[in-house]
Order: sequence, then C-alpha cells, then structure tokens
Amino acid sequence: MGAMPVGTLLAGAADVVRLLDAPAGAYVHVPFCSSICPFCPYDKVRLGDVPAMPYLEALRREVDAVVDAHTARFGSFTSLYVGGGTPTLFPEVLADLVERVPTAGRRAVEVLPTHATPARLDALAAAGFDAVSIGAQSFHDPVLRRLGRPHDADASRRAVLTAVGRFAVVDVDLIVDVALPGSSPAAATAVRAFLDDVAWCFETGADQVSTYPLMRFGYTPFGVARHARRREHAVLSQVAELARRLGYERRSVWTFNRLGSPPYTSITRRRFLGMGAGASSVTGRDLLVNHFGLAAYEAAVAAGRVPVARRFHLGALGGAAYEAFWQAYAGAVDPATLTAAYGLVGAGPVRGLTAVPRAAGLVRSDDGLRRLTPRGYDVFHDLERAVTYGLIEPLWAQMLREHGDAAGQAAGGWARPARGRSGPVWWLARTLTERRVLDGARPAERS
Repeated sequence: MGAMPVGTLLAGAADVVRLLDAPAGAYVHVPFCSSICPFCPYDKVRLGDVPAMPYLEALRREVDAVVDAHTARFGSFTSLYVGGGTPTLFPEVLADLVERVPTAGRRAVEVLPTHATPARLDALAAAGFDAVSIGAQSFHDPVLRRLGRPHDADASRRAVLTAVGRFAVVDVDLIVDVALPGSSPAAATAVRAFLDDVAWCFETGADQVSTYPLMRFGYTPFGVARHARRREHAVLSQVAELARRLGYERRSVWTFNRLGSPPYTSITRRRFLGMGAGASSVTGRDLLVNHFGLAAYEAAVAAGRVPVARRFHLGALGGAAYEAFWQAYAGAVDPATLTAAYGLVGAGPVRGLTAVPRAAGLVRSDDGLRRLTPRGYDVFHDLERAVTYGLIEPLWAQMLREHGDAAGQAAGGWARPARGRSGPVWWLARTLTERRVLDGARPAERS
C-alpha cells in the first residue's frame, strides 16, 4: 500500500514533531501475539481475539503522518525499532515499514525464537533490518515453562545460532527471577540456569546479552512479589565477571556487549517518536503516550487525528533529569550534553544531578563524563525498579483499562489493571506534569 496523499494525513502529527529539539528515532509497536506470556507487562493482545487488519491499516496511516511531518522538519529518522507483541507475525508489514520510514541509522526488530529460521531471518536482512533481538529468555525448559513461553530451549538455542553472523547486531534477551525464596532449591537452580545461559551466549558470540531481572507488574498473572535486591546485585556481579573473562563489557545496568560490537537498545535514544497502540514518544521536554486500547487507537486515527492519549510536560529540568536517568542506565552521564540540550543557565543545575552520586561513590569522573561504578550499577538497578513500579506501572495500568470488558479485565483477560501499583509518587508526577493532549481533548480519565 503506497503512501497516502498529504490531505489524508492525521491532524496533530506536525504538532508532535514541533515539540522535538532534534531528529528522532522511530519506534513502531505491533501488539499481536500468538499466545500471551503471563510475565510480560507490555500492551498486547492475542492474535485472533481482535481483527488485525483494521489495526494495521490505522498503523500505516499514523506512520505516514508522522514520517511526513518528521521528514519535512528534520529529514530521516535516526533509527527504526519495531517491537511488540510479536512483530515477526507480520513479515510483510515489517518490510513495508522499512520502505515507509526513512532511516539514517540502525533498523532493529524483536524476533520470537520459533520465527528465527534461516529463511525468515534472511528475509528480514533483505528488507533492511540490520539488528535483531532474540527473545530467548532462557535455554532451560523448566524456566521457559514457568514463564509461559511458546517455545522450548532447543528453539532458543537454534534461534541464536541462526542469527549470529547474519546481522550487524544480535541481542539475546534473558530473564532471571530471584524473587524466589533464597534458600529454596528452585532459587538456586534458577540462578545457576541463568548464569549458564549467559555464559553460553558469550561463548556463542552474541553481540549483546540483555540480563533482565523479572519485573512483577501487579496487573499481570505473576502479580506482586518482593525482590531480593542483594541477590540480584550478586547475580549481576557474577555476570560482570563472566563478561570480563570472556571478552565482554558492561554497557548498561542490564546489558553486556562483546568488545568492539555496537549496542542494541530500544530505550536509550535521546529522542524518539512512538507509533502504534501503547507507543510512547520522548521529545525532550514532553512525554506522549498513545492509546493502549486498539479500538480507541483506531477510532482516533479514523477521526483524522494522532492517537495521543496522555501528555506529560517535563520542562527543562524534568527533561534533563529524564535524560540523565537514561544516560545513567547506559553507564555514563554527560553533563555537557544535558546543559546544552536544555538551555540551563550554566552547568550548576546539571552538576546538581551528579554531585550527590559522585560524593556517594556511585559515579566517577572520566573525560568529562560521570561513569557508574560497580556500586553505582547496584544502586541504579534498585532505582530503575523503583521508577518502573512507581511511575511506569501505574501509567500502563490506567491505559490498559482501554481494553476493558464487563469482567473488568483487559486485553483478552491477561491484565487486571485494578491490581496495578499506584501511590504518592505517581500522583505527584501526574499533578505536576500532565497536560491536555495535542488535539485539545482532555487527557484520559484519571483513576
């Protein structure tokens, strides 16, 4: 399907792009999955529960509008990332997106292990993707069964072996759950399995290994559980030592890269525009969130407007703090970049963001940067989890109510938004930052 005439493009796309202070990366969300993994908190629906074609048509229209507006002001996007859901359910859509989204940098896509056949991966490479993330999660069948994954350990291994060497960057996602009782055999087995998985990825030559602790969102079937943060620190320290011995280095709180390889990331781009249901955009001083419900998303596009449901205005200090947070996640804060980007008078406000961590031994100075120390990685690991549960989970739980049905469930029954965390941090953040959305409508109902 070719690009639509300019007259049919969505109202508000140019308004979104005007919020940017620099070219952006493009993120596109494909929310469909063949089965639902109970631990996953992202916006998703089971393929077949709702028709895919109306969503994909709306997505194409939003992509055309945002691309048109961004190209008119900045030219090409800095990168393209397609996530989900399971985007590899729709290979034709992926090839079409590469054609529609002019991109100067990396083009990356998430791949389900059972989709990582030689033919499918070759097709992705031929379409223009040069980076893939293999959602292996584990190479041990008991772990995969507990996570509810739709593949076995052999499929995970085959996927990684098939992908390595076919793309400029191959990332492997792994999950460890140390919320299990520390003295239990299950906990010890889970940690041993995880460390074996990491070592296998390093020995296989994956460019990046992402080592995520299991996040337990209250609205998912896994529910809330206490985290054993010291055990998490210890496990990640063991991964760091494995990396050092096997030619890898820590490049963020949860990722380890082969020496000399480029990074793979979906979240540390300075600016990005999100397209699709549940996608977010970061423009520097604003955070925008699209409708999560497919019906609400499609209705907004059908009405001729961008499907932005929530807008949070961060301002200069808030924008600098947000960017500093993700710089720290990636291992180093750059005060000069923050000072220049946010028009702050002098470097004082930015120095304030790093003065306390430096005094506490969490960062060290290195050629103008503030790099995390090993202790800093541990503290930031805890901070990342606190931000996830204190800010991200309450927002997503509210947005998932757009999927609601008479039973009070969401997205085909997997999510129960009423069980999501909330609290004073979220209330304060909303009170200080939430604004009307760009088409003049009020933000989504507060609850």
